[in-house]
Amino acid sequence: MRIKLVSAILTLGLALASCSDRRTVIGVSQCSDDAWRQKVNREIKIGQYQYKDVDVRFCSANNDAKRQVRQIDSLVASGVDLLIVAPSDVSTVTPAVERAYRKSIPVILYDRKIYSDCYTAYVGADNVEIGRVVARFIAAKLGGKGRVLEIAGLKGSTPVEERHRGFVEEISKYPGITTSTVNGDWNVDGARKIMSRSLAVDPNIQCVFGHNDAEALGAWEAAKAVGKEHDIMFVGIDGLPDKRQGIDLVKRGCFAASYIYPTHGETLVPLAMRILNNKPIERMNYLPSSLVTAENAAIVEMQNNEIACQANSLDAIYANIDSYMKMYRSQKIISWLAAFIVLLLIVLAAYNYYVYKTKAKVGRRLRQIADEKVRFFTRASHQLRTPLTLVAGPLRHLISQGGFDDKQQQTLDIIQRNVAELEHLTANVLNFQTRVDSATDNTDQCQQPSISDETVSQLVLQDSRRDIVTKNDPDDDLDTILIVDDNADIRSYLRSLLSPYYYVIDASDGRNGLRLARESVPDLIVSDVMMPIMNGLEFCSKIKADDVTCHIPVILLTARSAESQRIEGYEHGADGYITKPFNADLLLTRIESMLANRRKIKIAQLDGKAEAPDTADANSADNLFMSRFREAAMQHLGDADLKMDDLGSELHLSRVQLYRKIKALTGKSPTDIIREMRLNRGHYLLCHTDRPISEIAYEVGFAVPSYFTTCFKKQYGINPTELRRG
Repeated sequence: MRIKLVSAILTLGLALASCSDRRTVIGVSQCSDDAWRQKVNREIKIGQYQYKDVDVRFCSANNDAKRQVRQIDSLVASGVDLLIVAPSDVSTVTPAVERAYRKSIPVILYDRKIYSDCYTAYVGADNVEIGRVVARFIAAKLGGKGRVLEIAGLKGSTPVEERHRGFVEEISKYPGITTSTVNGDWNVDGARKIMSRSLAVDPNIQCVFGHNDAEALGAWEAAKAVGKEHDIMFVGIDGLPDKRQGIDLVKRGCFAASYIYPTHGETLVPLAMRILNNKPIERMNYLPSSLVTAENAAIVEMQNNEIACQANSLDAIYANIDSYMKMYRSQKIISWLAAFIVLLLIVLAAYNYYVYKTKAKVGRRLRQIADEKVRFFTRASHQLRTPLTLVAGPLRHLISQGGFDDKQQQTLDIIQRNVAELEHLTANVLNFQTRVDSATDNTDQCQQPSISDETVSQLVLQDSRRDIVTKNDPDDDLDTILIVDDNADIRSYLRSLLSPYYYVIDASDGRNGLRLARESVPDLIVSDVMMPIMNGLEFCSKIKADDVTCHIPVILLTARSAESQRIEGYEHGADGYITKPFNADLLLTRIESMLANRRKIKIAQLDGKAEAPDTADANSADNLFMSRFREAAMQHLGDADLKMDDLGSELHLSRVQLYRKIKALTGKSPTDIIREMRLNRGHYLLCHTDRPISEIAYEVGFAVPSYFTTCFKKQYGINPTELRRG
């Protein structure tokens, strides 16, 4: 009790301390990690610095849509307050964004859109307008005539679709210009290959429009390789200031222009905080921008360099602020904990005083109860002595007369032994007062109880009753028999008959027998038919209808011997039917025969057979259960952390029931069978694939490859490496 109280107070203290320093967490899922995205991330950090209680978690999918879906789901599971997502492949990523949105997590789409209205706001450029601006620039430069190659971005991206639509709408106004479009992958290498193939087909290309600067650069490098870099005009999107980026390439004359694809990542965190604080926002937020040409490239580069220097300074300043804030939060938590420790000490002191007073009160009450019990049993024992004397005296006299035959003498001996037992029990009750009085004196001296109420009750009753005890745990060698009968003498007789050969448990009616059968899963059940609460027929039906116990053979004992009654017993699922009074040897023979049949089934299961000879119909439920078990285990074969509790839940069994059911059917534990299944699967993969042994070990559920090798050699007599060589 005291430990639970302390734990509860500490947990409450930690919870309050953490709540006092609640931080807003924003998750950012980027589709890639190129230079443009890195610039965005730096600007997001600048926006974060405006808020002292905001953390930003970044992740990049590297243009892998499925990976981005996993990252989004992971961010949601970690408990982020808001998501900022730049989708990769729209059709793949859209469901993940919808899942987050439907869990009441606000979503800001950045740079790219999705095929759904399940988002809170959009921030990015007007990609249709970008396509139009580039088209007008190219048309003007070409004088309204020429051949243009459009290298679009990765298919499935909304910027690709919108830029292409705007470009085509505008360029179609110039009949003298012909265009061709090829989808790239946003990268230099991919665009270089596309340009090389295009020049081989059409050497008269006059202009290349790349959907980002990387694609335009790849096309320029391919043209340079064949000496055409000065004959073709190149236009890109992104307009970043670094080396081999858009502004630098325009300044050097490699590009005719690069459209500055605006980042403005610093606006994202303020927008997110307005959303989280339920303030009004614009849902569609388009960022303005323009072309960088040879005329303005130097000025734009200078401005970008100045902004970069300012950003670096801000980074240094806010890094110091972060360290100070962490120190402040730590001190705040320590203060909260100190306050709760003081509170804890006060509560513990009050609790100890309460316990002391309660113990004293309980001690007095226990002494009263003990005295009352002693007085009751003393009076009862004195009252018993009179009839015992009247029985014991005449009995001794009768026996002393002699002249009885063996059967009569045996009956008299039984009566005499039981009378002597009653005298012994009565004497013990009388002697019990002197033991209890001594204990009471000791408790008075200590001024608190030294024995519990439960202990006193046990002392009072231990000598007054006799229990039957059984052991851009059963002996492992013994089968378990459950006896169900409402007659205590019958249960005692059957126990004495079966105990030399089996581990025996018993129940006094069908309801308790059913509970005990589910808990202990015995190897065989012997049940009476006529019982209160739940008769043997109903009990047998429920045993056979339960997945946990349906495999257990049931022998019914009854005085009803009519053939129709026997048929009724078999219709309720009985495996055997013995009429009272029964022959002990017959019962033992039937039990051993049925258990031997069960052993055959175990052997069949161990050999992996679906059914044992001549038992297919009777044990179809067992075979079905084993099939369900193996199917469930196969689904989790690669899970090294698989727990029997989880597997049992799938089969609607507790861990103990699953273990005993499988053990009863196969002679092996569920863990042993799953290990064999894993090793069999590993053997197959070793023989039919060339995958590394460690990879196969992980796939079949072994967290440590060396343990897989040890188990494999133990089962097959050869280690995996030797098997591969052979």
